[in-house]
Amino acid sequence: MRTIGGFLSLLVALLWLGLENAGAVTLDSSVAVTDPATLQALERGGLSISRLLGPALGLTRDVDNRGLFSVPALTTVRDTVKREIADEPKTSPDPYVAAMAKSNDTSQKFNPKYIDDDGSTLDLTGVVNRMDRGYLGHTECGEIRLIYRFHYSVQEKSVKGKVGQRISSRLPLTMSLVFNAKPGKAQARASKNLPSATDASCADVARRWLAAGRKDLPPEQLAAWLRSDEGPLSGAMLNSSQIMRLELNMQVLRLSASTRRDFGGHAEYLLKIFKWDPEKSSFYEARMENEIDRSTVLADRPAFAKWLLTDRNIYDLDHGRLVVDEKLLARSAVSVAPGGLSRSQNNIVFGLVDDADIDKALKDYVARGNTLVTIKSVAGFNLRLNEMSCTGCHQTHGIAGFHYTGADPASEPRRNAVFVPGSAVFFADLPRRRAIVEEFAAGGHPDFTRGFAARPDARYAEALKGTDLYNGWGSICYRGEDESFKGWTCGAGLRCAGVHESAIHPGFGTCVSEKGIAVGDPVEFGEIRMSTWGSDRYCRLSPATAKDCGIDPRATRSRW
Repeated sequence: MRTIGGFLSLLVALLWLGLENAGAVTLDSSVAVTDPATLQALERGGLSISRLLGPALGLTRDVDNRGLFSVPALTTVRDTVKREIADEPKTSPDPYVAAMAKSNDTSQKFNPKYIDDDGSTLDLTGVVNRMDRGYLGHTECGEIRLIYRFHYSVQEKSVKGKVGQRISSRLPLTMSLVFNAKPGKAQARASKNLPSATDASCADVARRWLAAGRKDLPPEQLAAWLRSDEGPLSGAMLNSSQIMRLELNMQVLRLSASTRRDFGGHAEYLLKIFKWDPEKSSFYEARMENEIDRSTVLADRPAFAKWLLTDRNIYDLDHGRLVVDEKLLARSAVSVAPGGLSRSQNNIVFGLVDDADIDKALKDYVARGNTLVTIKSVAGFNLRLNEMSCTGCHQTHGIAGFHYTGADPASEPRRNAVFVPGSAVFFADLPRRRAIVEEFAAGGHPDFTRGFAARPDARYAEALKGTDLYNGWGSICYRGEDESFKGWTCGAGLRCAGVHESAIHPGFGTCVSEKGIAVGDPVEFGEIRMSTWGSDRYCRLSPATAKDCGIDPRATRSRW
């Protein structure tokens, strides 16, 4: 879950980004459309999820979002999600959650009726250029993602002749419709701005996005240009023939502080992927990219270690490009909060490979003349492997379980609005993504290397100057001597404080005010202890109420 510090850091960053000024060169220029007014205009202009899916589903009429999940091609999505919601308490490794299965209390679970309720819709909240994923085998130019968030509008029951009030809000659920960034031959020829005899190249796609980043237009006009023959979101450049999959992130469970006393609450997020089958014109449940299935690997740990610790895979992991063998992957994942990467359930690879084997493999790799760029230790190897999974990245500096929620439009009541469209991880990674788009546009071969998700690569420190996203207040920092993280420091006037100590990732903290406690700084510090994988307990160290945990706060005061 997000911290106040993380939220305010993003707010400062957004003020610097100048999102109110369409003409300013911002972090999201050429790599994302985040302005709510522009997104609403794009949705009206043909980018509603129902309009995009219509041709792919063979529909002869427009389908309103409210009836979308009644379409046969999407019934697998609907039925699978409802089943997962029902089964979650039974299958959770957390004893608090599993105990729910023994009761009939469903008040703290996501109501599955919202999925296909007439009062629910899907609103476009973001369009994100992911050409940085061009290293994957399924697409040479990467991907384009259209992110939708569930929205409900419910009429309360009438009481004593008085008409009930209509309640409207966003649900903690997002769906990403993922497209191949490269249009097919027929679509490319339909564009007036591409040669009729050739396919659109990656350079063509990238140049359109760079041109979009230079536009200084009001929302309606910008949306119209983006959808025009010249824009990156024209019908020729983005259409149903390029649909690859549907990605789901939803909060399925939230326990109150009275139920989960040690953590003061508990939330669980279901992550799923549904791939598109063009022959059957439907989505089907698929294995998730790099989301390792623990039971499969634990059944033969030596074979997994042998596969993972080859020079080829160490190189790809070090550069952030590892693709785990599909037979080792899961079809569902659940991430938990609070606690982020300190929670064992968010560390899906914990204990799957012996540290001694990793250490030997890294030393042998270097001895053979190879160079390690990012992972320079066993701890770095483990963190990198974990954060490349869905669960490992999900709670890394996120906003209440999401890396992209989308900002709410001006019409949303301010007391119930989301002002920051993306997490610190989202914004901090944009300079790297833009550099890749620029390299594509120049006809070159991009360097797809990336740093850790939790910490922006030092190569882009200058691009993030003036924000709190690199070494700033709320940034993730490190207080130990491990070679992989020793450069994770805090800027002037800040210190690194351990908020959630953990044996899984020891020494990590958050950059806070150096002198005393300032507004927004965390005021509670603790340690997360694990009895078995998936079963964690939070022990508060400061204020000192940790007697039941057997912790002497005096011996741990240096941590905060």
